[in-house]
Amino acid sequence: MTARPTLRQRKTFALIRIVAGLVAAFYLGYVVVANLLAGVPFDNTLRFSALVALAGLGYAGWYLRDLSAVAREERGEGK
Repeated sequence: MTARPTLRQRKTFALIRIVAGLVAAFYLGYVVVANLLAGVPFDNTLRFSALVALAGLGYAGWYLRDLSAVAREERGEGK
């Protein structure tokens, strides 16, 4: 039998992942926009950076759902 993390631990882990995903997304988004404004062509490298930025937003969004589930459990609403 494995120990299940407490609600506080789950909340902390979700918040860390949300912040990390947003930081990555905003930084890579900035890199893409700055390069485009500097006249760099939208080649494969820049396209990959844009895709990773979108993945960072998706990652943050996924764990935002997890944080919402933790909040519902804290209030006792269940699923």
